[in-house]
Amino acid sequence: MGTGERARGGLRAAREDWLASCANGRAGAPLPGAREVVSASWWRSRGTGLDPDRVLAPVALDGTGLRERRAAHPLAPVLPTARRLLLDEPLGVPVLLAVSDVDGTLLWVEGDAALRRAAESMSFLPGARWSEEAAGTNAPGTALALGRPVRVRSGEHYATAATRWSCSAAPVRDPRTGRVLGALDLTGGDDLGRERALALVRAAVSAVEGELRVAALRRGLAGVPAAPAAAGLRLLGGEAVLRAGGREHRLSLRHAELLLLLLTGPAAGWSAGALAGALDERGLVPVSVRAEVHRLRAVLAERTGGALGLTPSPYRLAGEVVCDAVRVRDALREGRVGDAVDAWVGDLLPASDAPAVREVREELLVALRTAVLEGEDDDALLRFSRGAAGRDDPHVAHELLRRLAPGDPTRGEVLARAARLTGRPPVAVRATEVQRARS
Repeated sequence: MGTGERARGGLRAAREDWLASCANGRAGAPLPGAREVVSASWWRSRGTGLDPDRVLAPVALDGTGLRERRAAHPLAPVLPTARRLLLDEPLGVPVLLAVSDVDGTLLWVEGDAALRRAAESMSFLPGARWSEEAAGTNAPGTALALGRPVRVRSGEHYATAATRWSCSAAPVRDPRTGRVLGALDLTGGDDLGRERALALVRAAVSAVEGELRVAALRRGLAGVPAAPAAAGLRLLGGEAVLRAGGREHRLSLRHAELLLLLLTGPAAGWSAGALAGALDERGLVPVSVRAEVHRLRAVLAERTGGALGLTPSPYRLAGEVVCDAVRVRDALREGRVGDAVDAWVGDLLPASDAPAVREVREELLVALRTAVLEGEDDDALLRFSRGAAGRDDPHVAHELLRRLAPGDPTRGEVLARAARLTGRPPVAVRATEVQRARS
C-alpha cells in the first residue's frame, strides 16, 4: 500500500471515529489524527447543526442574480490573471479554479470539463454557497472563516459528498483597505492535496492583489476621483466612537458590540438567534436583536450618509470601515508586532459583558502578550511594558530585564517596575536576574 492510500485510509478512519464520538455524546473531542485547523473547523461545522452525510451546499444565486453579482464584483477584472496562473500552466493533474464572493458563494468555477461535471454532483458550481456555515469544512469556506490560506484534503472535508476531493484556497484582500473581497480556490482529486497546490494559490492571490493595487494607482493618475475615505471605528480603550464625514459620533455599548461582532464574526453573516446568544449568555429574544439591528441600521444611515449599512438577515456589514481592534488583530497575524503594540490603546470594549465580546477581547490581549514575549522585537516589548496591558505584568518586566544589556538606560526603569510588582527591593531583583543569567 502506497503512502497516499495509507493517508486516505487514516482520514476515513478519523471520520468514522469522530462521528462515533458525536453519537456517543463526547462533544468537544478533537477529530482523531486530524490537523488542529481541521478539527476546529469540524466542531464549528457541527455547531451549526449540519449532518455530514446530508449536507449539500445550497445554490444561492442563478440566472440574472449570478450575472449581476459577477459583473459588479471587484475580482471580475483580475479573473484572467487567476486563470493564467492556475489553469493555463499544466499541473499534471486535472483541476478546477473557483472564485468565491466574501460570503463563500462561488461566482466562477472553471477548468477541466469532466471534473467540472463531476463536481456539480456535490453542488460545487457557480451560485452555490460554500461557506463553513452552509457546507461545513472546505478550503474556500474555511479560508474565509479564518482569513488565511487553507488546504483541505479528501476526508478532511466535513461533507461526506466532498471526501473524494482535495482543495486549497486563500482569501483575496483589497490592497487599499485590507477588506476581504473573496477567495481563490484550486480543487481536484487526491493528487491535489499537497503543499505545492497551496503555494500556487498563495502566489496567484499575491499576483491578483498586486494587479488590483496597480489598477487603483492608474485610476489615481488618470484623475479618477478617489473613493471616499472609509469610516473609522474606535473600540479600544473605553468609549466607542464612529468617525465618518470628518465628524465623530459616540455609539451606545450595544451598537458597538454589534459592530464588533459583524466585523469579526462569520463571513456569511449572523442570524438573529446566533447574535442573541453571542450578546447575552442567558439568551436574548431574537425579536429584540432584530429591533436593535434595525436601530443600528438607521444610525449608520444617518451618520455615514449611507456609506455603511447592514444587509438583511443573515446580517453583514455593507461598506468599508477601519476598526482599531481589527487593525491590531491583522498586524499580529501578519507578524507586525510593533504595529500591533502601537495600535493597542486599551482593552476592547471594557464595559461589555457580552460572551462573544469577552472572547474576542481575551483572545486579542493574549495574542498581543504572547507575540511580544515570544517575538524578537525588544523595542515592542518595552513599549508594551509601558502600556496598560503590560505595566502590571511581572513576567513582562522580568523578560525585559533578561533581554536588556547591562548599561542600557531603560534597565533602571524596568528594574523599579519589577521591584514594585514583586514587593522586593531592587537589589534583590537584580541579584535574582544575575543568578538566572548565570544558570
